[in-house]
Amino acid sequence: MIKIIFLLLITSNAMAIEHPSYKLISENGKFEIRWYPPHVVAETLVQGEFSDVGSSAFRRLAGYIFGSNDADKTISMTAPVTQQETDDGYLVRFYMPAEHNLSDLPKPLDNTVIVRKSVGGTFAVLSYKGGWKQGPYQEKQNLLLEQLEQHTDWLVSGEPIWARYNSPLMPSFLRSNEILIPVVPR
Repeated sequence: MIKIIFLLLITSNAMAIEHPSYKLISENGKFEIRWYPPHVVAETLVQGEFSDVGSSAFRRLAGYIFGSNDADKTISMTAPVTQQETDDGYLVRFYMPAEHNLSDLPKPLDNTVIVRKSVGGTFAVLSYKGGWKQGPYQEKQNLLLEQLEQHTDWLVSGEPIWARYNSPLMPSFLRSNEILIPVVPR
């Protein structure tokens, strides 16, 4: 077991995966405030339960980056995979590598996958380690919301986003996750 964990750690560090760029505005030891510029994303809307939508959305989005597109082109995987609840279901996103812009990416063959430029914005961000169950996610989301209520500089301006950074092969206690909540200055 120790050898497997060691191998996963070495492999995950050796295969550096690109993350979206951001500017750190502030940090207080509990959470960070970050500004994200617009990024190109591939996204899909999925109906269902919180714990189930990630798998079906991942298959659709992975299909797109692994060649299910009008150019039969593969696109590098990035992190995180994000999931955000909407009135119509859950919006799940893959961020496209920074080397791509909207005009040079192929069109998805699956019409439930949309490639577009995200809006960007300012977010309160809480990072944590752990698995992908709804309970810990909800607990961390509530903690960040409570901390924002006590913080006099920022006001919540949108719905929370859950960001997952690791492969399902990574042991759950080593997985990196974040809760991102859109904010505006008070």
